[in-house]
Amino acid sequence: MMRLILIFYCIVFFGFSLNANAADCQSSSDVNQLLNCLLREHPQVDVANLDVRVAKENIKQASQRPNPVLTWEGQEAQGNGGFSNEVNALHTIELGGKQPARVDFAKSELSLQQIGVEATFNQIKINLIAQLYRLRQIFHEIEVIQENRHTFERMISQYKRIGRMNPEQEISVNVFRMASEEVKLTLGQLENERDQILADFKVITGVNFTPNKDQLPKLIHDWPALGNGEFKGPIVKQASAEVLKAERQYDLEKSKSWPNLSVGPRVVQITGPRGGTFLGAAVNLPLPILNINGGGRASALANKRRQEYRSDFINRRVKAEAERLIKAYKRSSEAYRSARKSSNFHGKHTELHKMINRGVVTPSMVIELHRQIIAFYQSLHSQELAAVRAKWQYYSLLGSLANKNIENFGVKNE
Repeated sequence: MMRLILIFYCIVFFGFSLNANAADCQSSSDVNQLLNCLLREHPQVDVANLDVRVAKENIKQASQRPNPVLTWEGQEAQGNGGFSNEVNALHTIELGGKQPARVDFAKSELSLQQIGVEATFNQIKINLIAQLYRLRQIFHEIEVIQENRHTFERMISQYKRIGRMNPEQEISVNVFRMASEEVKLTLGQLENERDQILADFKVITGVNFTPNKDQLPKLIHDWPALGNGEFKGPIVKQASAEVLKAERQYDLEKSKSWPNLSVGPRVVQITGPRGGTFLGAAVNLPLPILNINGGGRASALANKRRQEYRSDFINRRVKAEAERLIKAYKRSSEAYRSARKSSNFHGKHTELHKMINRGVVTPSMVIELHRQIIAFYQSLHSQELAAVRAKWQYYSLLGSLANKNIENFGVKNE
């Protein structure tokens, strides 16, 4: 009975914790508070931190020394009529610095795990930022599509009120119906994409959660240059850490070339007329005749050279990737800024509906213009998202992503 009560309280407490986490995210006043909340509650960040904890415990394991060995042998003493007891207490001494080499190797693995936490954090943050931007875009595209669909249905309703329609009017109605079904398909795709993002947020917070418009990134008017800097991101640090780990592995294999020496006191006790207690020493030393771990050292040395070459290649690739990201950011941001500045689609959209209401626009022109509106915003949002991703990926290469916030200024409406 007590066990059932304990399980009940644990379930209640766990459920309360999930709701509290979700409430923290839902009560965020702006996009950066929401982003930090999602990062704080993300399960993958916790898993990465646990990997670091495991690596720290491995250092303790690597520092352990072999236990002493106690051996006993008893037998009948030949020609004495008595009994012989022999006790050896052997303490193993690891020659060649095996224990420090193991510790250094474990520390190199810990360094890699710590860098892995940063890499995981950066990737999660970039994905969350992209999802928040995309969610704002989806909300706007859904509004545009629903408005277009409402226009098509209103045009169909107007034709139906005529009564008996001529062939041209019937064709116009059918064309509007097809256009309405077309935007309905696009709407379904957007809703599926929206639901996927919200499902990811549910995995993080534990409950259904839909950010409001104040919690989403605003439109950006200014796109400042990314600048230059030294690349200290997790990709570069991980490559250097892999080289260090390979060096520590080579040192460990070199230490294995030495045998372990076991030494300790030896006590022999013999009963009988000629018996007595005899003290001595015991030594156990494997002879390095057949091998001195040449294969292990050769393999570790080859891996060390491979990691050095790989590190040099990664550094060159990071520089090339940084140049590409700067170009992509500049190209996409300029295209986005230029399109928003010159198009004034919101005003043109309003003017178009005035012309539709006056009946001065043909059905084919109505449909084509609405298609252009949807295509325009899809292309505009694609350029915005490309610039956003390029910017944050560049920050990740520099190693400054964790300290950057989403620009929380601009306008709320497109």
